Amino acid sequence: MSFGLFTENDHLLSILTTGALPFTFFFVSNKNSLVGFRIVIISIGLSFIQIACKQIKKDEQSRALAKSDVFSTQFWAHHYSMEMDVPYGDDPDQRLDIYTHGKYIGEPSWFTRSKDKKPTLVWIHGGGWRYGNKETDAWFFTHFLERGWNVVNVEYRKGVGTAPDAAEDVLTVMEWIGDNAETYRLDTNTFVVSGAASGGHLALLAGLVNSVPNSHPSYVGNKIRIHAIVNWYGVTDLQKIETYLSSYLPNQNFVSNWVKGKENISEIYRKYSPIYYITENAPSILTIQGDMDTLTPYDQAELLHEKLESLGVTNQLLTLKGGTHLGFTEEQFQLIFKTIFAFVGDNP
Repeated sequence: MSFGLFTENDHLLSILTTGALPFTFFFVSNKNSLVGFRIVIISIGLSFIQIACKQIKKDEQSRALAKSDVFSTQFWAHHYSMEMDVPYGDDPDQRLDIYTHGKYIGEPSWFTRSKDKKPTLVWIHGGGWRYGNKETDAWFFTHFLERGWNVVNVEYRKGVGTAPDAAEDVLTVMEWIGDNAETYRLDTNTFVVSGAASGGHLALLAGLVNSVPNSHPSYVGNKIRIHAIVNWYGVTDLQKIETYLSSYLPNQNFVSNWVKGKENISEIYRKYSPIYYITENAPSILTIQGDMDTLTPYDQAELLHEKLESLGVTNQLLTLKGGTHLGFTEEQFQLIFKTIFAFVGDNP
């Protein structure tokens, strides 16, 4: 039988083997055309069935894969209770958020903190002591929550000419933590202090001051142990970076803006530069630093780690080639977080 330019067998073979549905005007040339037409209709139906079966199989495979992924995932967010804007001072900016590990138990208590005390990360946001807020920095510490740590996320006083308020605030926070560690079931032997940029400066200051007894009225090193400091490109020497910024980036001199109008600038630089609190008793320090950072130049990290090395303090300088001020590649971000947890300990 012949349908236009196709023989019956060729046409059926095309449909059955490829699933194609050619749109062809058929010119019937003999009395068996009705039988042939029925064969074509059946073939088309079989083709649709074949396509549908393939799609069903794909859908089943997709559902199986999704189910496998879901059941292989360990969900963790329900292990946390959050207390937001807890005051540690009288100023509206002297607030912190605290994430504590435990479990939800229903009414009337709703949540119970973990009986086993967990290590705690204290996170301090950046912004040149003028800008920024704690709410925008959650991504920095999410991986700590995922691994079972408690987190204290700190807000502090900031603005032009407000030095040294931010520094005093983070030292007050450490004192508050020492006084409230038992209430929140925080492991007093395992604290990590971390922050980025000016927050890195404040984290270094909070950790180092509390390794030097009687160095400050808010000293709390006798109550809690700073296990490590994770410094994201933080300022280490205020005088040196102010000199650098005055020469190369005068319109972005966040140091001079912070101390603007102060008569005792030299005293502030000396008293609140982390580099002056490094002793052989300093906690372990990891610094994350891009070698192309123009706001916190690389030599700030070098200065810090040279002194740590000279005193035999455990330290690591992670240099990100081509990295800028929070400007890192995907591969570098992966390396950063792997390095952090290798340094401080992956699981509590």
